[in-house]
Amino acid sequence: MERYKKTAEVIPKINKKILLLFGIFAILSAFIWILSAIIINPEFNFFSGALSQLGSKGANYPWVYNTGLILTALLLFIFAIGLLVYSKNKIEEAGSSFLMIAAIFLALIGVFHGGTYPHDFVSVYFFIQSGLAIITLGIGLLLESKKQGVIILLLAVAAIACAEIIKNFVSTAVLETFGTAAISLFAILMILFFNNRENK
Repeated sequence: MERYKKTAEVIPKINKKILLLFGIFAILSAFIWILSAIIINPEFNFFSGALSQLGSKGANYPWVYNTGLILTALLLFIFAIGLLVYSKNKIEEAGSSFLMIAAIFLALIGVFHGGTYPHDFVSVYFFIQSGLAIITLGIGLLLESKKQGVIILLLAVAAIACAEIIKNFVSTAVLETFGTAAISLFAILMILFFNNRENK
């Protein structure tokens, strides 16, 4: 962990805020690529299918969805580096590293598209790893700001609870979009929290 921290420290301070902005870039990238894939696949039913169908064999231009996930994963990884740069304790550093791993699994979803053997594993583990990162960062934040830590942990608990409640009533695509929205909200909150930390 210290090795990653020292590597991040070589980044000029004036560029630190740019790293946090990659969280916004990742959010925009995810929704733009997914929406683009849906548009070019008019037969796709959002309320009965799974997003992975957009990148599976038989979809129109499956590379749009798969490439989009890989590029989004790269942006998310850079954002996680930004969180690491701003981290003030070991727990926050661990949470940032967990988010880096989640980004790798997101890229693997694009590599192992729907219909391939590892797809289900990497898809599910991306959300599990993201949840672990959010919870860990929430705990780390508690050591610096109880209010911010509580907000992040409440987000994690609420998102997991809601997902459990709705999973038997909605399509996989809806559930995946809900999870993506929760991760996006987390990213926005972390940008606000860490940017405010820098300004103090």
